[in-house]
Amino acid sequence: MIDVALDVPRYEGIINGALGQREKIERYADELHNKGFKNIFFIGVGGTYAHFTSLQSIVESHSTLDSYVVIAAEFMAKGHKHFSKDSLCIMASRSGTTKEIIEAAKFCKEAGATVVMYTANAGTPVCDLADYLFVNFAEDDNFAESFFLIYIPFMFRLMHHRGEFPRCGEFMDQVGKITPYLVEAKKKYDDRCRELAEKHKDTNYHMIVGSGNMWGQAYFYAMCILEEMQWIHGKAIHAAEFFHGTLELVEEGTSILMLYGEDETRPLMDRVLNFAKQFTKEIAIFDSKDIELPVDEEFRGFLSPIVVYALTERFSIHLSKVRNHPLTTRRYYRRMDY
Repeated sequence: MIDVALDVPRYEGIINGALGQREKIERYADELHNKGFKNIFFIGVGGTYAHFTSLQSIVESHSTLDSYVVIAAEFMAKGHKHFSKDSLCIMASRSGTTKEIIEAAKFCKEAGATVVMYTANAGTPVCDLADYLFVNFAEDDNFAESFFLIYIPFMFRLMHHRGEFPRCGEFMDQVGKITPYLVEAKKKYDDRCRELAEKHKDTNYHMIVGSGNMWGQAYFYAMCILEEMQWIHGKAIHAAEFFHGTLELVEEGTSILMLYGEDETRPLMDRVLNFAKQFTKEIAIFDSKDIELPVDEEFRGFLSPIVVYALTERFSIHLSKVRNHPLTTRRYYRRMDY
């Protein structure tokens, strides 16, 4: 039997654990600023690559920092002309044993670059490869919140030193109060997610649309949740690219999951919605704007990936129950050599 109940104390513990990294976040960012670096490489694989895509979207809209998001295996295979010993390499591995991340961290260290690492599991191989290490336990269903609650403030602290985010302290003070708001967000969406799961228990294909800092989360939800964890066909589509091919596949009954954030690209999502609702009624919207947050209006958009991830988790767990397919079930991933 798959338990879909929200374990509030467990969830609160993980969120508060991430928020409790503030002193380390500030200290690390301060040291790195004083040390100096030329550029930033966000190096990920699978879910962490997706999350770094969202993180870079926030950074590139508010900073002149040179930053690159790369897939670890491809980075190792072909290299990158902007990478050097003066690069700041930011990585993450929930398990702490991801082979590609271990190899990439070794490569970066050997080149003389600085490695910042977040893992959910202390004492794992990636820990020994980090120059700056964040550890906060999390599992698949809440890793993204922990990831973003560490790395968004970390990046903003670096930007603060450049004069690009002067309200960093206020932002961190306000985000420090977010735990009960995320709990309430999950509760608010729980019934609609249960109903949505019942409706889609036999649906074998979904379009997942996102833009701006939600594009990475659309990519994540299609590949890591629907494909990996539920064996359902899913296609991640950037809202700005929807009208350059994918629109031709929309017809009555087509399921479209829309992940709405609150950054400057929101009108791109509205354009997709206005088109799609002419042809299909199966449109589900997960919108961070629905959720009350303890932050100023100008900060809300930065938190959209956290909020929408919290909401979609409820759909994921209810879907796993009605399909009798636990989110931990795998056929191939980490079960064979490939």
